[in-house]
Amino acid sequence: MADAAEYRELLETAEYSAQLESFAQAYSDEVLEAALQGVLWGIATNPDRYERVTANPDIWMARARSFNDDDPCFKIFFGIPNSHQVLLLWIEEIRSIDEIG
Repeated sequence: MADAAEYRELLETAEYSAQLESFAQAYSDEVLEAALQGVLWGIATNPDRYERVTANPDIWMARARSFNDDDPCFKIFFGIPNSHQVLLLWIEEIRSIDEIG
């Protein structure tokens, strides 16, 4: 299977873990999972397909979008230290629909 997806290990910084924990206080596990599952899969399988942050070319950014207005949306900033891992640096909630586009 030459076309099979290669999954990279997702590593969390202390900052990312703390921020995610603060979101877990505000949202249920189901809401967070629904908001993050797809984007984390994308980061794990194709991290270099996301946009680079212009101020630092070693940092990429992915947006987790929601199809429900009541669910949160997030920006996840990450680095790619090697071909087997992705380092999740920090996560921010997006509140405005304008920030998603």
